[in-house]
Amino acid sequence: MSNNYLTGPIDRRFFGIQIEDVNNARPLGFGLMRLETNWREIEKSKGNFEFSKVDKYVAFATQNNLDIIMLLGQPPDWATGGKWSSDYGSYYNSIPPSNIQDWRNYILALGQRYKGKIMYYEVWNEANLSGFYSGTLEKLVELTMEAYKTLKAVDPNIQIISPSYTGASGVSGMGDFLRAGGANWIDIVGVHLYGYPKPPEAMIDLAYAYRKTITQAGAGSLPVWNTESSWNSYYYKGILYGSDENDYSNQMPDDLAIAYIHRMFLCNWVAGMNRAVFYGMDQPWSRIRLLDLAHLPNVAATGRAYQRMVDWLTGATIHQYVVSREGVHTVSLTYPDGRAGYILWTDDDRSVLFPLSAELAISQTQAADGTALPTSDAITVTNLPLYVKLLSSQVEAPVFDRKADADTELLYNHDFRMNFSDSTFPIGWELLGMSASKYSGTDSPADKTVLTLTPAGQYGQILQRLKKPLQKGYSYKLAITYKLPPATTQGKWGIGFEVSSTGTPFIDEAYLPLTPQDTFLTRDVSFFYDFGDPDPSPDLRLTLVNLSPDGQQQTLYVSSISLTQIGEIENNVPHAYNITYSPIVPSAGSFTKGDQFLFTDADLIASEGIGWVCTASGTFGTLKSVNGSLTNGSNVLVVTKADALSIGDYVKIGTDSNVYLVSYQQSPTRYELGSAAKTTQANQAVSYSAPTFAPLAQPAKGKPANPTVPTIGRSPYVLQNTNAYPLDVLVAKGSVSLIEFSRNGTTWYDTGLVSGIVRLAAGDRIRITYTTAPKITLVPQ
Repeated sequence: MSNNYLTGPIDRRFFGIQIEDVNNARPLGFGLMRLETNWREIEKSKGNFEFSKVDKYVAFATQNNLDIIMLLGQPPDWATGGKWSSDYGSYYNSIPPSNIQDWRNYILALGQRYKGKIMYYEVWNEANLSGFYSGTLEKLVELTMEAYKTLKAVDPNIQIISPSYTGASGVSGMGDFLRAGGANWIDIVGVHLYGYPKPPEAMIDLAYAYRKTITQAGAGSLPVWNTESSWNSYYYKGILYGSDENDYSNQMPDDLAIAYIHRMFLCNWVAGMNRAVFYGMDQPWSRIRLLDLAHLPNVAATGRAYQRMVDWLTGATIHQYVVSREGVHTVSLTYPDGRAGYILWTDDDRSVLFPLSAELAISQTQAADGTALPTSDAITVTNLPLYVKLLSSQVEAPVFDRKADADTELLYNHDFRMNFSDSTFPIGWELLGMSASKYSGTDSPADKTVLTLTPAGQYGQILQRLKKPLQKGYSYKLAITYKLPPATTQGKWGIGFEVSSTGTPFIDEAYLPLTPQDTFLTRDVSFFYDFGDPDPSPDLRLTLVNLSPDGQQQTLYVSSISLTQIGEIENNVPHAYNITYSPIVPSAGSFTKGDQFLFTDADLIASEGIGWVCTASGTFGTLKSVNGSLTNGSNVLVVTKADALSIGDYVKIGTDSNVYLVSYQQSPTRYELGSAAKTTQANQAVSYSAPTFAPLAQPAKGKPANPTVPTIGRSPYVLQNTNAYPLDVLVAKGSVSLIEFSRNGTTWYDTGLVSGIVRLAAGDRIRITYTTAPKITLVPQ
């Protein structure tokens, strides 16, 4: 099955939903529905099936032209010898059935009743969690094989989805399942991209971890579906909510929920998922609510945003997805009406202002919440995606470039205005050994809330933890606006970065002592985060601390604290942060060493691996009739053809073997290079230096044309598939009385054959009992 959804227009069936109670179902534009059902409630006693709930789901799906995923698994107690086990309540049972025939009978009943109506069956839910599955890997492969055989016999068009594996802990388990033979009995790989409380963009990294494992297990050509994702906990403006999974009171605010819904599906698309299912329309466990649970089945604001998203994106073709160095995510696409455009957002609380090119003719800009924005000469990008539509159908190169002097704010609530009262410290900050209150003086800076800080003792502090690390190769500015009136016994205050609980400074120059000043003034310190500096701990903290000994508890008045990224110090060092997601191999553009080009097409992943990393900077293409002059020690290149180069190109000049980065255009024919020239070149040919790439993960190794057949030993003879791919074993001639099959080398099954073909997955065995040795032929699959 090819990965058609990722290379063509987005199909409505890409957008999935899980519905707990079919009576709450509302048609919000989605084309795929995953059923909240299991074996336990359908066959409560052996042979007695209750289909009424599934029938209602099927009726709703038929009425709204929906595909259905039917979730198998979770046996009734009678099928597990009266045993039950689950961490998640009596609705589930992690124990596999004792008798495989009971499993076959249950699946056959489903297949026959819903033939032509339910086309997708997911074998088991989250098999890497013991509360859902506590059997062996061999048993899980057997259950999958029997589901495949039974349902394909009913209708060959039915598609089998693997047992789903969830979260980062499921990546290795998925590889084990596929290598153990599971890949032979599925049409689709099912994963659950849970990464809460992280934002949706974390799904991309997790998806690629699964993709790498799937490819290395030899199943890279199979489509991958995310059959369940949502958030049970989340960060909102610096505060973690919902860490208790059983406390459903902390519903995600509408602005963040709308942003997450849009970004979830966009991130799943660019990460190569063929389908994505949100969990769920009416699921209390999820902090994102598409329905108003207090007034079911009324649609909530996020539900309306979901429907708007499906309307906007169905029929659109996504071309590329780029994450910029400034942390702005840009999707380039062609909308269903044929016009080109972009979707832009940030993945944190920052806002980034972009000037717009005069040549970029925008016809419409709309936020994910449905707000239409007026046309202007700049665009402000936030964590709420912006849908930008152009007047033309031409997909132009992205022109959203932040100006060099535009600061990127890295802190939340740096000016203390948000949610502060005399009894509530501003969210986003922690208060340790310090009392805080509003400043009541009349000299406060305009439109600011001033904080009065009184330490209880030495090392009392306020702090904010940065969720994202700083980027190397950039300059940063730490600033504070404060008042510290002179006193008889002067206190000692400081502000800076700390790593870990011991308070180790991150960069010495970033520690700023606060000297007395009787009016509100701003002091700042700038520092450069060099490529040679160590990586910061995840627990990177900005702290404002009282360093005075006990008893010296002088009050400090603070108006604002800010940490800003102020651009690169120099332009002669490549900064490889860009990641591009694409269904094609790179053939145009400029790439810096370290840039990643990740593939979203399953066939391409199967042949090339999950993506490439640039190992040598360069630019694709050919420069014709362009000569240039360059003086040794200078960084200015003068060319004979106007506008022949672009900023970011990598070039060579004449006989100089060095590669130069074009960093700035002074005039139509004068360009600044990122480093000084090593030689003098007078009117010599200018050419592009092509980039080179290396695979991030190798595709599955090819199969040998003629596998070696071992000499048959004495009866009974055992043959094991020691390859990483399936083998068909053809047994012919001779005098054979029994052919047995084993997945673990311990338990053997009579195949019922004395000749014919037996397929062995990696690691499988057959045992042949004979009086005259047969002829064996091995055919790799």
